[in-house]
Amino acid sequence: MGTLRLQTTEGAPEGHSGEVFACCYSPDGAMVISAGWDGCLRAWDASSGLTLAAIPAAAKPLSACAVSPDGMYWLSGSMEGMLTAWDPASQSPHWTFMAHTRPVSAIRFAPDGQTLATASWDRQVALRRVGREREPRVLSSHHDIVAGCCFAAGGSQLLSWSYDGTVRLWDVASARELALLGEHGTRVTAGDISPDGHWAVTGGMDGGLKLWSLVDMSEVGAAVLPGEVRGLFLLPDGASFLAADAEGLVTLLNAPGFEVQDQVALESKIQAGSLAPVADQLAIGCEDGIVHFLAIEGFEEAALPVTVTQGIKQTSTGFDRLFGRTRSLQTFSFACPACRQGSELTGSLPGGEFACPLCGRRLRVASTLPVMQAQF
Repeated sequence: MGTLRLQTTEGAPEGHSGEVFACCYSPDGAMVISAGWDGCLRAWDASSGLTLAAIPAAAKPLSACAVSPDGMYWLSGSMEGMLTAWDPASQSPHWTFMAHTRPVSAIRFAPDGQTLATASWDRQVALRRVGREREPRVLSSHHDIVAGCCFAAGGSQLLSWSYDGTVRLWDVASARELALLGEHGTRVTAGDISPDGHWAVTGGMDGGLKLWSLVDMSEVGAAVLPGEVRGLFLLPDGASFLAADAEGLVTLLNAPGFEVQDQVALESKIQAGSLAPVADQLAIGCEDGIVHFLAIEGFEEAALPVTVTQGIKQTSTGFDRLFGRTRSLQTFSFACPACRQGSELTGSLPGGEFACPLCGRRLRVASTLPVMQAQF
């Protein structure tokens, strides 16, 4: 049974002068950046809750934000459709351009860090190759504001949800729609995919929640929250998720039964949220201009999902080299979410849970990328 605990801040943080419209964690989980009504990007220390830095990014509100996978740049999306990458040290733009004709509602990086997805009020989702951000592949099946999107663990699929009431699943490589999962009958405002790629959960303006099976592309359950759903976050155990609603209530539920495990009520209305990389904390951006932090407890021993890249390494012993021979050895590379270090397994892929060779944290394979020919 999991529990939630509102963390106290070590002092009075300097917040946005207006609502927080988006927030996200840095790759190492130590920091959260937020985008607000005041046009600023702000950085928050995830441990203390205090403000670390601020970039006055725009004269008008910012509607989305992200941190690059290498942690070097902060990205902002504006109400005017501008997409900008900022150098946090110099507070100057690395690049900027008009990515959409209307506000940017979401900025998401694929797990491999090579693809960037942006969603917008202009009814489109754009897939952008990192380094070639101005050359998008456009996904355009939605008929109203696209409120958000997220990648599956392996990065091969993308989920999007819209004010047109629909939830759609896309193939990233071909930029084609795989499935119209279904409809809410109202504006869909939040969504997420489980780390193992089995479930998707979405929520609407009416508080309605729907759980979808990505195995057979069907709806498997539904429930209703008191207020408009502002954030959904599936946890690594594959059987729990967090739901944040506009009234300030964060609820921990089971999947697929929707049984409530715990609830925490914030004093300010919720606008947005972000789950820490190791899923031990939730950052909540609120109407009061502050990012609040919830500790997620009871899942410390849950196996964390990893995306494994298969490879083939050519090796040879001294005897092999004598006869000019090499041997092919299958490898499995991954990055541990707990210690942030890369590791490699050889031989065969574990069928169940396994320990990180460096820190010992229990891991499980969420998805596997195709074999890559690698020479060493």
